[in-house]
Amino acid sequence: MPNQAASASGEWAASSTGSPSQGDRLTRFEDILLCLALAALVVLPLTETLLRATLRTGISGSTALVQHMTLVIGMLGGAVAARENRLLGLSTGSAFLKSTAKSVAGLFSGAVAATVSLFLTGASSQFVLAEKEAGSVLAYNLPVWIIQCVMPLGFGLVTARLLYHAGGTWKVRILAAGFAGVLAFFAVRPPLLPSEVVTPALVVLLAATALGSPVFATLGGTALTLFWGDDLPIASIPLDHYRLVINPSLPTIPLFTLAGYFLAEGGASQRLVRVFQALFGSFLGGPAIVTALVCAFFTSFTGASGVTILALGGVVNAGASDGWLSAQIGTGAPDRRRFLGVALSSLPAFDSVCHRRQNRH
Repeated sequence: MPNQAASASGEWAASSTGSPSQGDRLTRFEDILLCLALAALVVLPLTETLLRATLRTGISGSTALVQHMTLVIGMLGGAVAARENRLLGLSTGSAFLKSTAKSVAGLFSGAVAATVSLFLTGASSQFVLAEKEAGSVLAYNLPVWIIQCVMPLGFGLVTARLLYHAGGTWKVRILAAGFAGVLAFFAVRPPLLPSEVVTPALVVLLAATALGSPVFATLGGTALTLFWGDDLPIASIPLDHYRLVINPSLPTIPLFTLAGYFLAEGGASQRLVRVFQALFGSFLGGPAIVTALVCAFFTSFTGASGVTILALGGVVNAGASDGWLSAQIGTGAPDRRRFLGVALSSLPAFDSVCHRRQNRH
């Protein structure tokens, strides 16, 4: 019977023996858990609304549960993106390199990103242990720290997968892991004062970013470096991350994104495009007019905010497939949408740095 084995792209390919591999089980578990979290994010508010309208009652702790589902979705989404090697980068400089140089660039950027993710894993673990000692309860006697465990687990999976995708062979991956270990050692035991190593560390981050390191590694690494240079505990970064992610307004982001994909999968976006194309497509500058009107019409359902950008990917892709929008623009807009989501998830680190440095001065 066919079995599942890991391929270089992070997917699972058939091999020759019986039961599913551990990697395949982990993949299925992640996908199922992510689907359950999204389902809970949708079902809980709808059920509470229905109960309040009919029975004048609600679900105890529903708001807190929904807010923490956003945390679960965000961390699992990052782990899945790392699994598929689709973490967004600010630069594609390595694409212009060839053969050996490209392999070295992938090893370097992957090792630097994995080092950043490793320290975020450690900082998240410290945060979870502190919350466990506090004994806070979420709802129905469920300790908060159990949900918060998704933070170190998510960053840990991202770390391992960054090292896996740092090269196409196990030799390169082992070299990347060794280089990441060296970087981590010098970070823990710096040869100079921490304040004197800040600039070289930022230069290394900049070089890794230019060679394709993910956005979260650039922003998170910068925050870690500045905290380190000011002799501040890095556990403050996951604390601020947690506080921002459980903001009551943030669950709208995955909900609107999910709604956008539902509209795209149901064909609503294609029908919407055809309506406006039939009305205005023959005008001079028709594609631009259709684009503006489709986006404006869709905004009436999603609100004029950054959430609209998250939900517009399916509509823009539909326009690209129908031919009224060039493929470059059609695929570029979802890329900018993904960039916004990654940037928003990294803002807590910079917020912490700015506030703490301002307080010091």
